[in-house]
Amino acid sequence: MATKKRDNSIKNGYLSFVDKVARAMSKTGLSPTFYTITGFVLAIFAGVALWLGHLIIGGILLFAGGIFDSMDGAIARLNGRATKFGALLDSTLDRYSEFAIYLGFYGYLGHSYAKFVEFYQIMAIFALVGSVMVSYVRARSEGLGIACSVGFWQRPERIIALGTASIFTGFLNPLFISISYNYMHDFFIKLVLIVLAIGTNITAVGRLFHGRDFLREKGLN
Repeated sequence: MATKKRDNSIKNGYLSFVDKVARAMSKTGLSPTFYTITGFVLAIFAGVALWLGHLIIGGILLFAGGIFDSMDGAIARLNGRATKFGALLDSTLDRYSEFAIYLGFYGYLGHSYAKFVEFYQIMAIFALVGSVMVSYVRARSEGLGIACSVGFWQRPERIIALGTASIFTGFLNPLFISISYNYMHDFFIKLVLIVLAIGTNITAVGRLFHGRDFLREKGLN
């Protein structure tokens, strides 16, 4: 199971960049809620862009929304403005954002005439379920007093994977179409959706077992 703590270079690089931007933006005096809502709005626009087939724009908006969403907590801590409601709002809008993004991929794939489109749409649904469950198991575990940030496929990793796949696919689709529309069209998006459909659910289940093991060790199960 994916129970390794988040010590990977992808996460470190992403969060290091976000921290630098947050330190600069914290001087503007804008509230953390501004960044939370802006990240949510950008995610909605990303989903719409993806649905309409604007993959490069959708990928850029996805990255931008993820950065704004990650900055809210950092700025709240830097300015001493962290609140429990702010954390609740952030978590709630994160889930709505994920629905919008995966719905965008689902709708985009529905416009394709390639083979096995329905399969990849199902992968998008499984990836959405897994993404939501990764966050849910962590939230439920922390509500029981269990630290649960184990596993690879957390939000930063998902944003990087989906955003990169969107941009690469947007650039490479003309070439891939000329090679094989049925099998190469949208190749990177389809590949990432399969990886996320499997990986996010493995992460969620890994967190579940992590919580079970913690409770057993404490004699609380």
